Amino acid sequence: MAQQITSLLFIQCDWSNILSEVGAEAWVSCKHKDNPGIHGKIRTVTSLPSKPSLTISEGFKIEDLTRSSIIIKHENSYSTVFLAPHRIYKGIHKGSIESLDVTNEGLAVSSSSAGQLLVWDTRTGETKITLSGHVSEIYKCRFFPSGKVVLSCGSDMSLKIWCAKTGICPVTLTGHKMAVTDIDFVNRGKNVVSSSKDGTIKLWHCGQASCIDNITTVTSNVNCCKIFEAPAYLNLGERKSQIDDAEVDTGNKILLFGCEDGTVHCYGLESRECLFKKSVESAVNCIAFVGKDHFVIGCQNGQVNLYNLKDIDSFKTWHESNSAVLNIKVYQKAGFFISRGDGTVFFTPENGYLKRISLTGPNCDPVYDVATDGKNIYTCCRDGVVRLYHVENAVNYVTNKS
Repeated sequence: MAQQITSLLFIQCDWSNILSEVGAEAWVSCKHKDNPGIHGKIRTVTSLPSKPSLTISEGFKIEDLTRSSIIIKHENSYSTVFLAPHRIYKGIHKGSIESLDVTNEGLAVSSSSAGQLLVWDTRTGETKITLSGHVSEIYKCRFFPSGKVVLSCGSDMSLKIWCAKTGICPVTLTGHKMAVTDIDFVNRGKNVVSSSKDGTIKLWHCGQASCIDNITTVTSNVNCCKIFEAPAYLNLGERKSQIDDAEVDTGNKILLFGCEDGTVHCYGLESRECLFKKSVESAVNCIAFVGKDHFVIGCQNGQVNLYNLKDIDSFKTWHESNSAVLNIKVYQKAGFFISRGDGTVFFTPENGYLKRISLTGPNCDPVYDVATDGKNIYTCCRDGVVRLYHVENAVNYVTNKS
């Protein structure tokens, strides 16, 4: 196990607004996990429309500045690009927004803690349609790969399929005995999988509105699940029973899921065989696949582990914060964004280049979900706000492509 622990840089959440005025100050800090932070101040000396002149406390250095970004380095940390939101969407939901997905055609779907599920326009911020039918909290909402249909799940133990244009729900999938925590698609989505607090992973046929099979059952709550294309070198096992005609495109897929008891399981989706099981010190909240051979998990204790399918016992771990990891979003094969319970969202380059991006805006409110339209990043937060960030230039910078 290769462990990386470094100091992280933090900045006042509204720094871009504060520092637009002469004499204004914003705080900045450098913090190593479980140790006191080093605190400093940024002060505006002169204010110009294009680029104000700033000073910063000793030990910190401003490496670059634009209207929406500032790059800061401390002698004990990586250079960090702090990005302010390009756009803020307020008033879409009343209260906390817990799940979010977007398409590259300007549509978004989001759910709130109050049980509201909405499709809205990312260009105007206007609600297109309300998807009514779930009872109580909605944990996840995702567009099918077509971008025209929505899949959702929640505490009412059901999955629902919606037309994103009309709001009609032609299919409700029932069978779980407790809340449904996560969902994913097999290829284009004729089949979908779901995980639940009842410990089961189910495979569904959407067109027939039926459960094809229980992939497996474990003794712990299952928090997250993901389907991935299996690398050619991975032995997926053999199916011991006849394959149902409703089961489509499962042959070259692996299923990864993470549990409340700190276990991560990998199954051959078609074979139903367990390929491996790993244990960590804390509940596994989220999983994402990185490239062709790696996957990353985020844990309740703040730990992030990156595994290599070619050598599953050798992995890299980051434990730079004690704040729970709530979501991991891979971006353009360049790395991944990690959102946490303390409101931070950091980008970690896949190539290990020692620079970071921090998406600013939330004031210590948890960032529950991160979405991308392929170019931009969107986040949703307990403060009821969706934030849009232009990240492409910053990602090129921290991955040494610019």
